[in-house]
Amino acid sequence: MRGLLQEIYLQDLVLALYGIYATRLRDPEGRRLIENYLRAETDRRKRIERYLVTRGAPISGAIRSLFAAAGTLYGRLTSLLGTRVMLRIALSASRRASRRACGLLGDPSDPEIAYLSTLRARNEGTLLDELRQHLIDTAPRRS
Repeated sequence: MRGLLQEIYLQDLVLALYGIYATRLRDPEGRRLIENYLRAETDRRKRIERYLVTRGAPISGAIRSLFAAAGTLYGRLTSLLGTRVMLRIALSASRRASRRACGLLGDPSDPEIAYLSTLRARNEGTLLDELRQHLIDTAPRRS
């Protein structure tokens, strides 16, 4: 349960951060990629919340608010650096997250936990691949 609670709090931070990026990105394709990720992770968050509630786990609203506020603040600050930097931050975060996605959620013998881990790995992998390709395609060309 502890791993799932940590996951939900971390997810609050990331979704708040990417929510800021989605509104401030000037690159329509980059925005679309971030918005797709936000939708997929919001769906996964709802599944995690249902799983925790059915098992009576205490989800702290105060901690969730704190993590969401931290994500919002970080998003506002880093968005001042521009579109390419925001996309590179998302790429870097997704690269790290995709490496550890399957190991964080706990006992893989529970089919729901295995499914949640697989969803995260898929969401992070998709964002990683698509952002990497998009940054390559839109990189400034050297003369």
